[in-house]
Amino acid sequence: MFNTPRTTLHDVSSDWDGYSTEECDLLALPNCSQEPVLPSEKEVIERLCDSGILSDVKVFEALKLSNRGLAIWPLPSGLAINSLGASAIALPWWKASHESGALLPSHYETAQIMQILQMEVDTRVLLIGPRGNWWTEILLRLGANEIHVVEANTERRRFLEMNWKDRGLDLLAINHGCRVTFHDADWLDINRMSDDGEVWDRILITGACDMMPTKLFKTLRKGGVGLVPISPDGSPAIKCITPELDGGLFVRTVTMWMVDPLNSRIQRRMFPNREQRGVFADIHGRSKVIDTSWNIPEQACLRDRAGPVRLLDAMDQIWNEMGLDVNEDEIDVQVADRLFRMGNVIHNIGMFDYAAEHFGASFHLHPSAEAATMIAWTYSIMGNDSEAMAWCRRAIETDPTLGDPWNDIGALMLSQGTVEGAMVWFRAAVQAERSLNPGHPWSNMARAHLMLKNHAAAFFAAQSAVNYLPEDHELQMLLDELGAELC
Repeated sequence: MFNTPRTTLHDVSSDWDGYSTEECDLLALPNCSQEPVLPSEKEVIERLCDSGILSDVKVFEALKLSNRGLAIWPLPSGLAINSLGASAIALPWWKASHESGALLPSHYETAQIMQILQMEVDTRVLLIGPRGNWWTEILLRLGANEIHVVEANTERRRFLEMNWKDRGLDLLAINHGCRVTFHDADWLDINRMSDDGEVWDRILITGACDMMPTKLFKTLRKGGVGLVPISPDGSPAIKCITPELDGGLFVRTVTMWMVDPLNSRIQRRMFPNREQRGVFADIHGRSKVIDTSWNIPEQACLRDRAGPVRLLDAMDQIWNEMGLDVNEDEIDVQVADRLFRMGNVIHNIGMFDYAAEHFGASFHLHPSAEAATMIAWTYSIMGNDSEAMAWCRRAIETDPTLGDPWNDIGALMLSQGTVEGAMVWFRAAVQAERSLNPGHPWSNMARAHLMLKNHAAAFFAAQSAVNYLPEDHELQMLLDELGAELC
């Protein structure tokens, strides 16, 4: 059917008229045998250990004993997502998720922070800006014998105290011989601490300050460790502070931590002698008021993320490249979109199992051709062509207007040597109403025509592909070679 070396470009370009997807036999494709779902938190922690991100045995054990899923704010009525606590998305522990410190970081960020803190047995800890009770619980399990938690917002502090008791964490603290006390910002009197000779083993500040609270960290004992994100230019970096023998402080930058500013009241307490000129702009004044905790809890991918600058920049770009068509009135669609976007980020950094699980959770919550296609693509990369083909079929059955699964089926067939069979799927892909990657089916079609020695048709397909992929140098070289040959 495609062996027509004398075909003109006009004949090739008009060949799409009247073409029908009926030539594509969906029923001949396999059905899905695997339904990817989010793993357990234990599995996520073990993967962090296997990958080398989590190397501290004490932190490993403390994370396994804690439960991020129990720390999240209750899901809206009718919204059910199994193992949501094991996902990589930041989740709200507080009803007003736009507020500073209202989101729970993922296990990745938590493992990093807790390892840097180097907790020891019988340590006295000052935690400023708690992120729910999850990190307080982990500190307790890591050996703290005294934890002072500072939360400036009265309502949030009362919730933390009630939640601590409701979850039986007060009894856990008693069993571990640890005293946990919750304080208002006014309790944080740096001058009093300094005058009284108060000493801390660990100080953890979870919100960004615009300068180093040196006087506070002077209260660290010898051998103590303090952590604080500093953001004079809007890009917070974690500073690890340790006391030196001469009474000074050794400060080193560990990594980036894109957190919101620390509560303004707390910052004023940490810098009592500093003239106030509005430098502590409260996050509340800059954020849109959000009625429910699950309505857009992370407006930017980087919120509450730790990692190298390169990784954070890549995450931001990948996060914004691809997303579902979201109806802002539907919470399930919004969460599905966040799971989908995070799956895309994870996929691009090579964690394919975890990516497929995020795409699967997104599809289960709100079936979309995009999520099914990404599941298929992930299975294909992992070498499971049959399951990839099955999820492409599921994507088309969900929404046939998306061209990518049609193209992916053709690509799988092409890799198996079924060239003419692949062609009908590529043609269906280029005629689809929409596509995440519109240049790919044209590029694949050019390859298929070359394999069939239809050089004129290959030139036309490559020309169309370059329109979408102008920076693909290999494609441009192919186009130049075919053009010279046809002249």
